[in-house]
Amino acid sequence: MSPKKKIYLYLIIFGAVSLFFLFLITPHFLEEIRENSESLISFKNELIFLQREIKNLRELELIYQSYQANLAKIDKIFVDPEVPIEFIDFLEKNAQVSQQKIEISLIPKKEVKDEPWPSLFFQVSTFGPFPNFSKFLEKLENSPYLIEILNLNIKKLTGREIQSAEFPDLSPSDVKSTFLIKVFVKK
Repeated sequence: MSPKKKIYLYLIIFGAVSLFFLFLITPHFLEEIRENSESLISFKNELIFLQREIKNLRELELIYQSYQANLAKIDKIFVDPEVPIEFIDFLEKNAQVSQQKIEISLIPKKEVKDEPWPSLFFQVSTFGPFPNFSKFLEKLENSPYLIEILNLNIKKLTGREIQSAEFPDLSPSDVKSTFLIKVFVKK
């Protein structure tokens, strides 16, 4: 075989092998490269998303920790609806400090559909000097509980009320106050 024919033969073999690789093997590798590239991009996007989520959760945790004390305070402003003893004790102690005689009664629950938060109602009556009642009322307004004072009635005591055995140490200048307290309760 002549050298020219050998070169043509080698060129034909090289061309056939090149075409074989070009049309049969290369597309398979290119398809794998494309799938792996898409998979890599998907994993990178998911990693970026998870890193953002982790960052957001850490920021949220810091925010929660900064507000945790306030959340505990907020929880304390609502009265326990099952056992409102703490609130009743609060009323009695403030009446005693304000030198007021006090009567407290719980009004049965009434369902009010327009109310955003459940509540309890207490009928409160106090007896004593008006300046002391003012102090008692001020302590109620500044109380740690979320309350609303409704239907406030104040009247000077009559001679018959002063002579009653219920509160023997009242004087003619004392007043009787009756009001309704709406106390918001925990859900």
